[in-house]
Amino acid sequence: MLVIIPTAGIGSRLELQTKNFNKIMIQLGDLPVISRIIDSYPTNTKFILILGYKKEHIREYINLVYPNKKIILLNVFPFEGPGSSLTHTLRSAISKINEPFFFHTNDSIFLDKDFYKGVKVDTMYLYKGSSDTLKYATVEYKKQKKIIHPKLNYLNKNFFNYTGVSYIKDYKLFKRVLLKKDSSNGEIDYFRNLRKVDFKFINTWFDIGSKDTKEKAENYFLKKNILPKYDQGIYFKNNIVYKFFTNPSLVKKRIKRANILKGFVPKIKNYSNFFYTYDYKKGSIVSNIKRKKEIFIKLLDWLQKKFWVKKKLNSKKNFIFIKKCHEFYYEKTYSRINLFYEKNNLSDSNDVINNVNTPKISHLINSINWKQMSMGVPVKFHGDLHLENILYQNNKFCLLDWREDFAGLEDYGDIYYDLAKINHGFIIDHNVIKQKKYNIKFINNNKVRFNYLQTNYNIICKKIFYNFLKRNNYSIKKVEILTALIYLNIAGLHHYPYSIFLYYLGKFELTKAINRK
Repeated sequence: MLVIIPTAGIGSRLELQTKNFNKIMIQLGDLPVISRIIDSYPTNTKFILILGYKKEHIREYINLVYPNKKIILLNVFPFEGPGSSLTHTLRSAISKINEPFFFHTNDSIFLDKDFYKGVKVDTMYLYKGSSDTLKYATVEYKKQKKIIHPKLNYLNKNFFNYTGVSYIKDYKLFKRVLLKKDSSNGEIDYFRNLRKVDFKFINTWFDIGSKDTKEKAENYFLKKNILPKYDQGIYFKNNIVYKFFTNPSLVKKRIKRANILKGFVPKIKNYSNFFYTYDYKKGSIVSNIKRKKEIFIKLLDWLQKKFWVKKKLNSKKNFIFIKKCHEFYYEKTYSRINLFYEKNNLSDSNDVINNVNTPKISHLINSINWKQMSMGVPVKFHGDLHLENILYQNNKFCLLDWREDFAGLEDYGDIYYDLAKINHGFIIDHNVIKQKKYNIKFINNNKVRFNYLQTNYNIICKKIFYNFLKRNNYSIKKVEILTALIYLNIAGLHHYPYSIFLYYLGKFELTKAINRK
């Protein structure tokens, strides 16, 4: 069996989601789209992938995950702008097409098991559950006659959507149709040239080609404590974890940090320009353990005694460290907030949030004692230390998804950043986000109301955490200010409406923290 997957386009309908990688690398649960497609076919299936936009990411993933599969990777150019089209993309594979094959678009996922079985004639896979003729090619039924349409500029409830998956029997005719000058609709042109086409209906179909349909797929495949990001991913397959970054320098830095944190984080197994891998670690994420209170107390003790080892710095290094703390907290915050404003077309303003008057962000930031905030405590640090990144098994902890540096420092960072990361997860955790148990409402231009679920576990553990801070003479006010800054910093990195929620939550928490005595 042969399957051809064209994945050259830039995915313009997804905008920000595909700014940094091809849509076939979008994370759905614990796998990218490409694996959801490949794994839906038998293990001995041959594949042809036609690459263009961000092809280097896909090549590396295929080589790492499917080294023994028969997969041919082809390049096409141009893949955008004048001269580009699905037909142009498919033409690049003509010399490799020498048998009947399944055509499978790069944004279509079936949950129907063995959908490919028993298909021996030219077949188009259709779906009854949607009538959006503006997005998809459709098949119109008129008595005994069936008419294939490309995308239409009007809606019609009597049309069935074509899923972008089909079986092409007469591959020689397919190649001749592709080579015609007026061919521009890819495989659709082939089917419109046929006298007889079979149609097979799919029960469960996910299309990730647009924002709303992609979100439905993401919600369905939600697994583990994973939040999709715009510039990286984490995939799980064959008991191996594949960490993906669109910035290759981050891969190098993460690997270097893994050596520094040896014994506390997983051992790197393999790596490339955009990926590193490690063996899947068995155990339970601390946030999911039933004995959460007991384990959390044990975790804090372990971190304080074993992990947060204080570094002795000479006067020169201490001066540099103070400067780095200021850079990491003050300068990064301004940069990230400006990013948020640009992405959401917002500006700084005085607001009433949950009936509390909150000044402009610029005023709040100027109210912070930055000299005191920059007096960090240098320790061996993690950098993203919330409970979803901590694994527990057999009385041992393992730290996952460590940060690559602290304002350029690799050997040490400020303990207060780790403390704030723990705290921020108690206010709103990943499960609340994934289940969308939060909301935000604009009463008028400058009046906002939000709420969210906070579990009893988080409330209890936060009390334990604050007692820990007091016992060890850590500043609660400093932790709370940094917690609020974390929300403001990450707001511009996440999707709407979560990004908006994070911004106003951060502003609200910062107002409270600054006023804390």
